[in-house]
Amino acid sequence: MAAKSNIVTQLENPVIGIAEQYIAFKSCCKGEVVIRDNDKTVEWVGYIQPTSLSRRYKVVIRYTINKLPFCIVTEPDLTVLASDKAIPHTYPNSTNVKGVQLCLFLPKVKKLNKVSEWQPTMFVADTFIPWASTWLFYFECWLSTGTWHGGGVEHDESQEVLE
Repeated sequence: MAAKSNIVTQLENPVIGIAEQYIAFKSCCKGEVVIRDNDKTVEWVGYIQPTSLSRRYKVVIRYTINKLPFCIVTEPDLTVLASDKAIPHTYPNSTNVKGVQLCLFLPKVKKLNKVSEWQPTMFVADTFIPWASTWLFYFECWLSTGTWHGGGVEHDESQEVLE
């Protein structure tokens, strides 16, 4: 049997455009949603509270076409909450948004020969908000116990992330 053509694969799993991502955020998420960069970027700013006993976290989620989405916690300052201990499963923040950049999914990492867990055929609102909420839940557990129970793959800056 012949392999499926790239065109058939794209038709079966279409990339979700910025307008559709915007509508998804607006329809299911309280907060502010804007489109930027000549309709190439969608950004959501809102609050996530992992449990009814948790604090509320102000979060920025941004997705630009042909780039990986990212999630930054801007308030409260996670480094202060962590008493300046190294927070597990975060990335060095190279964005223009001040805060801690969360590692919510395994990207395509050349060294690990892994395919990204997030694909542009997915809605950012349907993935990143629950992933961020789960991450924040495990962050709160880590603050209490000193042990990260959230799983994940250890990574470091030396691993080449492919977009």
